[in-house]
Amino acid sequence: MKSAVTVSEKALKASYHVAKLIARQKKPHTVGETLIKPACMEIVRLMLGPNEVKEVNKVSLSADTVKRRIHDMSSDILGTLIKKLLSAEKFALQIDETTIKNKAQLIAIVRFVD
Repeated sequence: MKSAVTVSEKALKASYHVAKLIARQKKPHTVGETLIKPACMEIVRLMLGPNEVKEVNKVSLSADTVKRRIHDMSSDILGTLIKKLLSAEKFALQIDETTIKNKAQLIAIVRFVD
């Protein structure tokens, strides 16, 4: 038997998806609560009606929430990468460092077969 997805689960999933979009566009975390959420609420109000706006309002897009969501996703990616590297039979690691405008830069590239 398949359980029904609750509104809070949908709001949580939407919050993660929007946080991912914000991170990909390299926008300030505040854009979620200052632009995206108000725009979504206005679109929903005009196209679907005021009752549906209540559902959109349940999506948390505060700057702190967006920051936490991005951190959660990056931690998950790092954990997955570490697991894959530990289980890989062979891998190559390339490291390079340089200084740009008096700031040290380090890049690490890992290649492995999954």
